[in-house]
Amino acid sequence: MPPCPAVLSRGRNIPIAGTLLLALVSGALCLPDTAQAEEENRKTASTSQQGSKKEAPRNNDSGNPTETIVVVGDKLDHLKNTNSAVTVLRHLDASEYRSLYDVVNRVPNMIGNAADIPTIRGVTGSGAAGGIFSLMSGSRPRTATIIDGLPETYSGQRYVDAGTWDMDQVSVLRGPQATTQGRNAIGGAITLNSKAPTQYWQAGVRGGYESAGSKGVFAGLLSGPIIKDELAFRLTTDGVRGDSYIRYPGSGWPFNPHEVSQTSIRGKLLWTPKILPALKVTLMGWHREQHGEYLYTATGPDLFRYRFDNADMNTRISDSSIDQASLRASYRISPSLTNELTYGHVWYDALFHQGNAIGSANSLGHLALREQNNTVEDRLVLAPAQSRFNGVAGFYYFNRDQNIRSDMGVNGPDAERTYAGYVDGTLHLVGGLSLIAGARVEREEQARNVALSWGKVALNAGTTMFLPKGGLSYSFTPVTSASFTVRRGYNPGGGAIDWDNGTYYQYGKETVTTYELGGHTELLDRKLSLNTNLFYNDYHDYQDLLNYTFVNIPHGRSLGLELEAIYHATKTLEFFGGLGLLDTKILDAPAAYRSVEGKKFSNAPSATLNIGVEKSFRNGLFMGANFNRVGSYTSQVESGTGLVAGDYNVLNAHIGYRTRHYTIRFYSKNLTNENILFSGRTNWAGLQAQIGQPRAFGFTIDGRL
Repeated sequence: MPPCPAVLSRGRNIPIAGTLLLALVSGALCLPDTAQAEEENRKTASTSQQGSKKEAPRNNDSGNPTETIVVVGDKLDHLKNTNSAVTVLRHLDASEYRSLYDVVNRVPNMIGNAADIPTIRGVTGSGAAGGIFSLMSGSRPRTATIIDGLPETYSGQRYVDAGTWDMDQVSVLRGPQATTQGRNAIGGAITLNSKAPTQYWQAGVRGGYESAGSKGVFAGLLSGPIIKDELAFRLTTDGVRGDSYIRYPGSGWPFNPHEVSQTSIRGKLLWTPKILPALKVTLMGWHREQHGEYLYTATGPDLFRYRFDNADMNTRISDSSIDQASLRASYRISPSLTNELTYGHVWYDALFHQGNAIGSANSLGHLALREQNNTVEDRLVLAPAQSRFNGVAGFYYFNRDQNIRSDMGVNGPDAERTYAGYVDGTLHLVGGLSLIAGARVEREEQARNVALSWGKVALNAGTTMFLPKGGLSYSFTPVTSASFTVRRGYNPGGGAIDWDNGTYYQYGKETVTTYELGGHTELLDRKLSLNTNLFYNDYHDYQDLLNYTFVNIPHGRSLGLELEAIYHATKTLEFFGGLGLLDTKILDAPAAYRSVEGKKFSNAPSATLNIGVEKSFRNGLFMGANFNRVGSYTSQVESGTGLVAGDYNVLNAHIGYRTRHYTIRFYSKNLTNENILFSGRTNWAGLQAQIGQPRAFGFTIDGRL
């Protein structure tokens, strides 16, 4: 369902001109270490794909310490050197980063909004469309969200957020990830891994409060052995109860538009049989549900009264749930070869209610979406301890059956099937030089038979794509290295209905070729870690929604620079930061839309910046702050009715006290009460926009055994 976006912008964009020389210099100075990374990863419990890393000091008494790892390269189990830009955040505090999308303020060239998939490098995460347009056409997201190896359903992740409680790490991979991550990853991928069951007893609870919407939060976990050293379990739960920070005056609402209610319950079993020490099996069941507000839309003329009070406009609430069952089995065939199997089944149910403040009959509407999907993936991972080659080869299958029933003009089934095979690896050539190569062959089929009140989508189509990747990496020193890669990505096309005359039409797939130079270095006795990425994206048939019509834009491009740094000044003091510079341009537009030629992509700010600090003391006191700057951007490339968005600065801060058995944490979000406008537009009824949270204060109290 369509989020009503909103972001008014006032500032100046930072131009990218002149940064290419800086990028090349940075690429020479800050480039990823291949051989050293592999050696380091054999010595540590955590892994990275390419490049060495520096971890923040851990406090073992902490129930949920903050630790950040910035790496260059995909995180793909034991593989290294697949050479994509990745930011990995570990042990995030779930009060400050309640949603997985809250991590956008830590990732260069990544922006978010209140209720949509984040945009990475100017590629809108939710795809070319949202709301009614995505439902009628089957439009796909461009950012894949993968949790414990399973892809999130597109509409499910938007309306039933997974949260970050008891997650081990969140990884944000920027740029197309088709080879390793697969479908719906032309812009990037967000992966999450929940914590595993433990062979020792662990228990904890959390309670808290946040002022914006008077929200209460709760969470708990229990983990321990069932059969010592063979079978262990982990149970977690968390949730939110309260109201939206948007106010909804009026007495005629047919539902409660203020409500915000989220619940998550997850259980995991880990079996490591002594009779088969090479086998590890994880079973997981997960229930999530979300009720109430999900659009966070305000109406004009003053958006930052945080009110939805235009009686001519409708809004919606959601009653959605996701149930998931999965099995992940790993068998070590030899010290260097492992087979990994993942199977998951998802049940997704969503019900949307529409209405307005006066409860007028013509505003009322309901839409029910039911979906079941299956994912099967099997792969072989080759990672010899001392070898010139490591790699992965796998097979992937996904199917989805979906049905829509509504009185809002959209009804019908949709079926999708995806088959894929892939390989990815690194071959050491000579000295510090290594070859990177990979490819994915993917076949996707879709049968869609959706009837609208003014037309019908009858699509039965299939697409087969070959998605290669290649490159080189070179280690200059044990802590300084460079890599260059070229890779392909795509998103399939679809069918839709012309908004004005009800005729059926089809739009084609979109493709991108990405050229990327990456680098890593460590300085000051390895206390300072620097990463750099310089990239160029060449898009063909780029999909966008222009004048309510899906359009393939023949040619567009983006280029940019990303810098990330972590400095461990002492064992208890850490500084971190990231800078993203981006320039996007539509180079060629269809004849009917020449007006967009030369314009920037939607949701593509020229600059993003984040700076933060974390400090802890031996007496248990800790504190920190994070500043995030997002430049201005247009929320609709065709302009006209679209608002200029972005141009905001957000400061978050926290202070707390930690002991062995409890932690008290006070925090502030948007401390300066900045006006955050994500996207918005005007129509016949007036101005509406999706806006971010005003200043909020909160606290959490954790107890643990």
